[in-house]
Amino acid sequence: MGNCCQPPEAVSKEIKQVRLSGILHNTNAENKSKEETTINSTGPLVIALHSLQSENNAILNFNKGDKLVLENDSDPDWCLVRHVNSETRGFAPRTYLVFDTIVGNEDWFFGDTVREDAERMLLQPENMAGTFLIRNSHISGTYALSLKDYVPQTNEVLVRHYKIRTLDNGGYFISPSRIFSTLKELVAHYSEASDGICRTLFKVCPRTRPTITGPLPDSRDEYEVPFESLQFIQLLGKGNFGEVFHGIWNGTCDVAIKCLTSSGVLSDEFRREVAVMKAITHPKIVRLYAICTEREPFCIIMEYLCKGNLQLYLKTPHGKQLRLPSLVHMAAQIADGMKYLESSNLIHRDLAARNILVGDGDVVKLADFGLARIMDDAIYVTKGGKLPIKWTAPEALMSCHCTIKSDIWSYGIVLYEIFTHGEMPYQGMKNQQVIDLITKHNYRLPRPTDPECSDPVYEIMMLCWKEKPEERPTFEYLYHYFTDYYISSETSYREAERIN
Repeated sequence: MGNCCQPPEAVSKEIKQVRLSGILHNTNAENKSKEETTINSTGPLVIALHSLQSENNAILNFNKGDKLVLENDSDPDWCLVRHVNSETRGFAPRTYLVFDTIVGNEDWFFGDTVREDAERMLLQPENMAGTFLIRNSHISGTYALSLKDYVPQTNEVLVRHYKIRTLDNGGYFISPSRIFSTLKELVAHYSEASDGICRTLFKVCPRTRPTITGPLPDSRDEYEVPFESLQFIQLLGKGNFGEVFHGIWNGTCDVAIKCLTSSGVLSDEFRREVAVMKAITHPKIVRLYAICTEREPFCIIMEYLCKGNLQLYLKTPHGKQLRLPSLVHMAAQIADGMKYLESSNLIHRDLAARNILVGDGDVVKLADFGLARIMDDAIYVTKGGKLPIKWTAPEALMSCHCTIKSDIWSYGIVLYEIFTHGEMPYQGMKNQQVIDLITKHNYRLPRPTDPECSDPVYEIMMLCWKEKPEERPTFEYLYHYFTDYYISSETSYREAERIN
């Protein structure tokens, strides 16, 4: 940042920090280089959300709850911090830190987590009724209590939201009949008695310990890395180019290592994939960190997402219990990544749940660009490759011409996979039967019987499957549709209003 000589006020303005879901976030991190990693003698205090012990001397070891001075946050994955007590300095994962505020170090305070994300986290199957969190409200100066509830009469699981208002003298209340001097006192009271809200506060919503991803700043610009820097931990699966392993790079961060098992003729194809991936930088697309081509097998070092591909994840016990907010959130994230490809004149050509990876907190990212190509006049002509029949648009099946509108069709199939919790499209049908049905008889998948698939969601699927490509929506439209899915039906804080 180059601000070590500026007063704290100037440093604060230059850093331009915001809180996102209670986690330290920097709006300009992606535009900073490693040369800008300078040290500020003073800086804002942050608190460690998780403990960290590492053998890497560049990484600071600390315990959950420790206070650290933030000296530099220019890197997208790591912050340079100094321990308040020991004065030792080192790097800490950005996702492990939160700004030190009056309530910032409370486990139940989730900062700027928005209503939809609060619902998604609380509705995770492992959370019992009574699980809760407190977050900043969209109304300045107020908070919101989000609480998971269960209604046995209707067998309904839902999240209720209560406004926490503040008084000029600093008091806090849900009902004006009972005022508390601190939020901590409010939480303690409603943990003992429901006192007008739907149930007592039982357990704080758990925070998932984030996977450490992304290279340290001093190795971020490395492109070709030595094979010895890679540690192979577990085989994850096999793809178009070879095997994929979970590994550790430089003893620091979890990565996916994609190994090219075939040599010779595939090496050019391998390098083309690398060129495409290296040029792509978007939070909803799996990142490529580096390659290793000093010897075979050639390796691509990529971002690691711990829960595997979406197709398999949706079929796990946890995946089967995902409710509508989580499924809508996934649909929005996928559309976000595809919107970037759309604006970059790229096509995916193999968009399917099996090629989407899942991380902590139901984060999903586009992966496997082995079939992605820079478009020539917005059209890609296949050259002998196999098409994923059940995900491919009819015009692409007939002419082998793929466009971004072909990807829109595939996105509709992905929606079908998501909102059926991983059901195979056209189940029981052979590929040729599917080709005949959609190209000759205008057949479309019927509305899923899964209760999480609403009429509006199925209508979006049908829009994606319009016979004429030009009548299909854009990914820009689809992204905003699923991002704003609840806005039209979002209710006010009825429970809070009722008890006031």
